[in-house]
Amino acid sequence: MSDLRILKTKKYIEEAFLTLRQNCELDKIKVNDLCKLALINKTTFYNYYENIYDLSEELENKYLEKCFYGFDGYDCLITDTEKFILGVYKSFVENQNIQIIFKNRVGSLVKKAEQKVLELYKKDISSEEIKMRIMFLIHGAFYLLFSYNAKNNEEEKLKIIIEYAKIVWNKNKQNSI
Repeated sequence: MSDLRILKTKKYIEEAFLTLRQNCELDKIKVNDLCKLALINKTTFYNYYENIYDLSEELENKYLEKCFYGFDGYDCLITDTEKFILGVYKSFVENQNIQIIFKNRVGSLVKKAEQKVLELYKKDISSEEIKMRIMFLIHGAFYLLFSYNAKNNEEEKLKIIIEYAKIVWNKNKQNSI
């Protein structure tokens, strides 16, 4: 079990980071400002992180893990695509911290989401074709949901993503998984 002081310090650092990230681009956040807000000194910060990007990376991974494993059906992309897509979407929408961390960084979110899904389905990827289908689906779904600001509402976006995902996997099932 971790030392309670370490857990508290890291919690204060995370809270300060999220507060700053709400109003600042990642590259504008300064360690000095974060330390003032977290009520710690810079030496303490550097005991845990090399820089702001190292902290951001840790938090990105932490919250992506929560989003991808935080819903029933996280392992059913191939068998029940609709359940997976709705689960991921709901998990991401409900997690305000992940929205803050990846604010104005959809490309980074998509790349990390793709890595997480490929890791999750590693045993199911029997060919390069299946890997490409997964990548295609993740890229399309995440860009549409989290960066495309058309007049379409969220339900319409989800409907389109689910429709195309079913096409991707129905064809894939004919070629055998």
